[in-house]
Amino acid sequence: MNNFGPKPAPSAIKNLAGNPGKRAINTLEPQPERETPQCPDWMPAIGRYQWDKIVPELDRLGMLTKLDSAILEGFCALYAEFVTTVQRGEPIKGALMGQLRFHAGELGLTPTSRARLMVPPGQEDDQAELFFH
Repeated sequence: MNNFGPKPAPSAIKNLAGNPGKRAINTLEPQPERETPQCPDWMPAIGRYQWDKIVPELDRLGMLTKLDSAILEGFCALYAEFVTTVQRGEPIKGALMGQLRFHAGELGLTPTSRARLMVPPGQEDDQAELFFH
């Protein structure tokens, strides 16, 4: 395996996007068990607010598994750091914005990352079946 080119999209994402590249779908891709992670006690209040805002929606869409807690914790902690930095009137560092953008994209929290997904008509509320088909 090399580190060149874009990282491969998960099969569920390729299916939702209509497999635009028409490349073979990995039918042996691991399918982690769905689970809604709990917000850790150490999470700052601002991060907990963001957690409480996004986790129910990600769960409704069937996008959370047992393996997603670290990226979710990272996003919410970075969000708390971002808001705190802004509240103190400090300039936002490019690295912080880049990390926040990366985590948001990994979780499907950006318009661009969501634009790659498609929901067949009549199945808008049954995302779990689409993701874990």
